[in-house]
Amino acid sequence: MIPAPATTPPTQPIRGGGCPRGGGQARCYALPACTEAVVSNSTITCIVPVCHRDTSVLFDPGSTYSYVSSYFASHLGVYRGSLSFPVYISTLVGDSLIMDHMYWSCLIALSGFETKADLLLLSMVDFDIILGMDWLSPHYVILNCHAKTVTLAMPGLP
Repeated sequence: MIPAPATTPPTQPIRGGGCPRGGGQARCYALPACTEAVVSNSTITCIVPVCHRDTSVLFDPGSTYSYVSSYFASHLGVYRGSLSFPVYISTLVGDSLIMDHMYWSCLIALSGFETKADLLLLSMVDFDIILGMDWLSPHYVILNCHAKTVTLAMPGLP
């Protein structure tokens, strides 16, 4: 377990910057290049510990699911399993992708608070991880794109 810094309570914002079938298709927005994401007020990126490794993360409320890059997936050290049904992804540029592998229970540490995410395997180069609504919503995440902050506002956190 990663101890929380004494000066950073879990509800304090984190500064970012830097670099099923049946319910309809999931969305995965076409990703901006890393340099575009850094200067844009519409994205939040930062370095976050995932499975105890510093990781380039994009927080994306426009994405239904969360993803891990093919390159970074080999460093996770968690179970990779096949899905019982494929997940169909549509991109903004009209491409369709079929996902059938997931990395289960990947540890994500924010402000000293540990959470877990299930990550679909996606070929991408600009980010190691994309955290979508399947992770953002249950953790009551508040994104402030202007200030480039991520706040965990889960009930029961001090």
